[in-house]
Amino acid sequence: MLNNSVLFIALRYIRGSKKQRFATFVAALATLGIAIGVCALVVVSSIMQGLQERLKESILGDCPHVVVRANSSDIPYLLNIRGVNALVPFIEGEAMLQHGSNISMVTLQGERTDSLYISHGYAGEIGLSSRRAASSHDDIDHLQYRIKMPETDRAGYHYGSQYEFVPGRYQLAVNYSTVLELNLDLVDNSKVRLISTRNARYTPFGLTPVQRNFSVVDIINSLDKSQSPIVIGHYDDVRKFFRVKGEENYYRLFLRDPFMVEAVTSQLDGKYQYTDWRSRYGDFFKAVGLERISMSIMLCLIVLVAAFNILSSLTMVVSSRVSEIAILKTLGMSNGRLLAVFLLVGMSASIVGSIAGLALGIPLALNAQDMLNVIGISIMSERLPVYIDAGNISIIVALCLGVSLLCTIYPAMYASRSDPARALTSS
Repeated sequence: MLNNSVLFIALRYIRGSKKQRFATFVAALATLGIAIGVCALVVVSSIMQGLQERLKESILGDCPHVVVRANSSDIPYLLNIRGVNALVPFIEGEAMLQHGSNISMVTLQGERTDSLYISHGYAGEIGLSSRRAASSHDDIDHLQYRIKMPETDRAGYHYGSQYEFVPGRYQLAVNYSTVLELNLDLVDNSKVRLISTRNARYTPFGLTPVQRNFSVVDIINSLDKSQSPIVIGHYDDVRKFFRVKGEENYYRLFLRDPFMVEAVTSQLDGKYQYTDWRSRYGDFFKAVGLERISMSIMLCLIVLVAAFNILSSLTMVVSSRVSEIAILKTLGMSNGRLLAVFLLVGMSASIVGSIAGLALGIPLALNAQDMLNVIGISIMSERLPVYIDAGNISIIVALCLGVSLLCTIYPAMYASRSDPARALTSS
């Protein structure tokens, strides 16, 4: 369908003539509109994606992705779930933290980071070799791994403990907002009291909650604005505090991508009791995703308006070239080649606009922070995160070309199916 004659005629129609100046002007506006729309979409989507990745790293880097209640014999099955990188013995529960007359609800966590199991796939990805540890789990068939891991992987998720807790000393790491709220003194290792109704016991005085004093020795370096901020203690101390029985085992699953949690939990439904990060931060990330989608839809309207200009300009080109189309058909040009000619004419604005938009949008996104500094706008205390995703850019370009193609098809088909005899008679 595409040959030298088709390309020659299409290029000649794209250049236009003195009689089609207005159509050429409308086509130029369409090209400019598509370039602006693509540029804006690339810049905004890259910044929004970067902010989302930053939030995912800062919030979900420390937050348990999935917590499962299971037996030690279930470790191989859990590690073989697609998307699970590792698991570690874990305990978590709600408690009240009291300091003086101040009381705050907190989520107390403890994990046994010296017994972290990773899957075969993730071990190969990070270049670790298989190694067994002498433990009570050695009788499990296909035991995966039990090794010490680096504190943080390249995705920003923490696997190792960053706190030097001494077992039996009942020490805590708390969020900085909790330190301010309760007026804690980290220099003197402030004593706080934790109170929980989990596994509370009946005494002659009635139901008595669990209470124990802890020492605040460190600060959790993460963003936590929830109603019950996380506090972390030693795994053994937390189990003793909650009076968890020896046969009750909980495991924290580390996922390759926390946003793929639904695919993982679908394999846990009906088999295990579990909780995941959505119960704590699900609404927040839904709001962030909704804002990103809303902004993208608004910017897509720019591309849509520009595509309507393509429809207008191509319609004017077709109406002004009726006699030429009839002559081309008389000389033997097929309907398919005529269709290809006008599709190329209509899509030229979209193709040129998309290339120009990408050429302008990617450098603007990468240098967004520098440009904001020049005009004196400060959004964040640190550098604005930008994430150039090839998948997002491909979707933007495909959307632009698809909308333009829809606006081009009708006038191109009208031109290819026109009756040459009637056109020549009327002219």
